[in-house]
Amino acid sequence: MADEMNKDQENGGCCGGHGHGENGGCCGGHGHGENGGCCGGHGHDENGGCCGGHGHDENGGCCGGHGHDENEEFDYEKHDVKLPDPTLTTIVSTLAQQAMLSMGILPHPSTGKSVFMMNQAKYLIDSIDVLFNKTEGNRTEDETRVISNVMSELRMLYVKAAEEKARRAAAK
Repeated sequence: MADEMNKDQENGGCCGGHGHGENGGCCGGHGHGENGGCCGGHGHDENGGCCGGHGHDENGGCCGGHGHDENEEFDYEKHDVKLPDPTLTTIVSTLAQQAMLSMGILPHPSTGKSVFMMNQAKYLIDSIDVLFNKTEGNRTEDETRVISNVMSELRMLYVKAAEEKARRAAAK
């Protein structure tokens, strides 16, 4: 991740090593909409907006790729897949991913755009710190090393994201 941060610093923004949108935003290496927005590699609607690769209804709106009429219910059961057993590192990884989403490093899955929710990011990083402290004496060496590295990276990314948020606010 440090190499990704170095690449990112060369590009001038906080993106965790991902590419930047035409307007300098983080795109997680995804494609861009016709108007320069990140689309997570998805298709675009008739107005140039990101549609998540989904089809369109008769009014030109994004229908979420469900390919059904409005009276048909979405089958949530087929998307409820069995997940692996949770471990300390997978829990920390999940929290870290959410923190990166909150810091604009990963694009928001619904919009494909970077968002800066710094209070939420701080809460998630602090939550990892609580887990780290509360599991003292019960972690393996590998878990300790992984979590320590994740916390260090997230703290550095937090500083970069706060700087990027301030830069964008000043540019408005």
